[in-house]
Amino acid sequence: MSDARERIFAAIRHAIGPARAQDRIRAEADALLVEPERVRPRLPDGDLTTLFEAAMTRLPPGASSERVANWAALPAAVAAHLATRGREPALKLQPTPALLALPFAEAGVALREEVDDQIALSIAECAVAETASLLIRSGPDMAVLDAFLPLHHLVAVRTADIVPHLEEAVARFDLARSRNLVVVTGPSGTTDIEGSLVIGVHGPATLHIFLIED
Repeated sequence: MSDARERIFAAIRHAIGPARAQDRIRAEADALLVEPERVRPRLPDGDLTTLFEAAMTRLPPGASSERVANWAALPAAVAAHLATRGREPALKLQPTPALLALPFAEAGVALREEVDDQIALSIAECAVAETASLLIRSGPDMAVLDAFLPLHHLVAVRTADIVPHLEEAVARFDLARSRNLVVVTGPSGTTDIEGSLVIGVHGPATLHIFLIED
């Protein structure tokens, strides 16, 4: 080994310090969970829905949200959203009973079988006020590709399912029984090329969230 390389590794070993036993490492990790408020950001005052909306304003372009009084009002809200943005009133619906029971046809919204480069409407099981993130879990009535394939992704989430931090959101799920748990924070974006932000390369170019208040 060259002298230069040895100096580098010696500096790394010095910075890391002496080896620690696994039980000590586990004890230190467990200690962080005893008082989580000491190791995560303190949120501003306000209700969780308002904090979620404030976090939405810090996301990249293409992210938006609106409040909807209840599930029954969702089809009309979806139709109005699509009309305002000049988009075809047609989408792929997540095949869950909560959405299938709603009168989208009466609201003038047609349902499609495929979602590629079009529009999809999904339900998020949970949302995070700190980062305006959504948690979507795969299952028989939720194909997670519907969160990645459409050009425009619409998501409905109950305001009652907004939690302060990601830890509370993940704690709601039995991860051993979840094949795929997706955390969505705004539209798809990348800065891989020369540090320039490009929206919609790896997923939806827009993300609109309907906050169901009832």
